[in-house]
Amino acid sequence: MKHIYIIAEIGCNHCGDPKLAKKMVDEAKACGVDAVKFQTFKAAELISKYAPKADYQKVTTGNDENQLEMTRKLELPYDEFVKLRDYAVSLGLDTFSTPFDMDSIAFLEQQKQAIWKIPSGEVTNLPFLEKIAKYKIPNKKIILSTGMCTIEEIHQAVDIICKYEDPKNLIILHCNTEYPTPDKDVNLSAIDTLHQEFPDIEIGFSDHSVGYVAAIGACMKNIVLIEKHFTLDKNLPGPDHKASATPEELKELCQNVRRIEVIAGEGGKKVTESERRNINIARKSIVARRAIKRGEIFTEDNITCKRPGNGISPMDWYNVLGTTAIRDFCEDELIER
Repeated sequence: MKHIYIIAEIGCNHCGDPKLAKKMVDEAKACGVDAVKFQTFKAAELISKYAPKADYQKVTTGNDENQLEMTRKLELPYDEFVKLRDYAVSLGLDTFSTPFDMDSIAFLEQQKQAIWKIPSGEVTNLPFLEKIAKYKIPNKKIILSTGMCTIEEIHQAVDIICKYEDPKNLIILHCNTEYPTPDKDVNLSAIDTLHQEFPDIEIGFSDHSVGYVAAIGACMKNIVLIEKHFTLDKNLPGPDHKASATPEELKELCQNVRRIEVIAGEGGKKVTESERRNINIARKSIVARRAIKRGEIFTEDNITCKRPGNGISPMDWYNVLGTTAIRDFCEDELIER
């Protein structure tokens, strides 16, 4: 199995605090992720003052403010993102941000961002898709999240992106946008559908479920990427903390994904080096059931199969039956011909 790219989605879990965001970068690095991701937006460009909160946002942040008021608290100023990106890169982490409005796309273009994440809510936003797809930079990757999408909507978005971008530079993420996602709605089998519908495009998984079982299961679906929301404390104020992984959980996820990469193997069926020494111990040979005299005919009454397996294989049973003992054999002694 190839290396699965793990993204710690810091998103807006920094609560608008650059110091907290920097600490999250440090913790994510210690967990073993490949990348950290932020969210870049101007709340007033993203949300109208009439937009209601999602139900899960009402649960996590209350009903005293609308979605715009809530989101304004979570903005990370452009200049602070640049500082955080440079810091994370200095630690060896790939670092990028998801834009949520056209001005933020333009800002990230100015920053020469090479990895682009299109959030689920923008899959049906044609101008947004085109602006990201048209931007040219070496080693560009576009990650398309597909929460709330039908397969037809995903095809439409992919067709728009691939007018301007090579499909090999696109990764489609299976995703559910409920935070946290109920187990019955995770639907890892949708990853198989995405492979079938888009055979030339790599597939990944954006996991909003509780724990990391879903992410580990997705590893066996030929994915190339896992994204997991990350928080330092599930009790911090904000809409996404409850559905995010703590440092301990994220570290366990990383460790188990790396273990799965080894466990999955390379396919085929062969005797491994670790088990080769067990062959003679666990397999059986044809042995004397009782004492046998030289010249006696081998029958089911005087031979049987027992461990160890370093004699005549039981697969030769019918080649031995009816032949003559070339010497005396003690009980349990390996039969020779």
